[in-house]
Amino acid sequence: MPNSPRQPKQVTQADQEIGRKVRTLRRASGMAIIEAAAALGISWQQMHKYETGLSRIGISRLQAIANLFGVSVSTLLEEDAERVAGRSALKLLETPGASELLQLYLSASDEAARRSILALVVAAADLKA
Repeated sequence: MPNSPRQPKQVTQADQEIGRKVRTLRRASGMAIIEAAAALGISWQQMHKYETGLSRIGISRLQAIANLFGVSVSTLLEEDAERVAGRSALKLLETPGASELLQLYLSASDEAARRSILALVVAAADLKA
């Protein structure tokens, strides 16, 4: 039997979704793409391909990415829970300004400062906490 040329694996919608989650986690951490790539031992171009779903992420690299951002691999693979929950935390972080607001909130010096920030945001959004 002659060997037929091996076809490259095609990226799927799941690959793109995982890449989107990786990008969201990276941005939420305040890490530049170059910094994340260096921490993983890959080029920023490869990191960009992962984040945009142009390249599939192997399981060992997925584990390294999960470790880098302090999440489990299952968080990156999870899809059913997101559908049930509607807007997951990762989706909320994609909202423009959300990750910056979270970073500022977390950098507040103490609990009283965080409560003040929350009160200000609630008042600005005209919501009741």
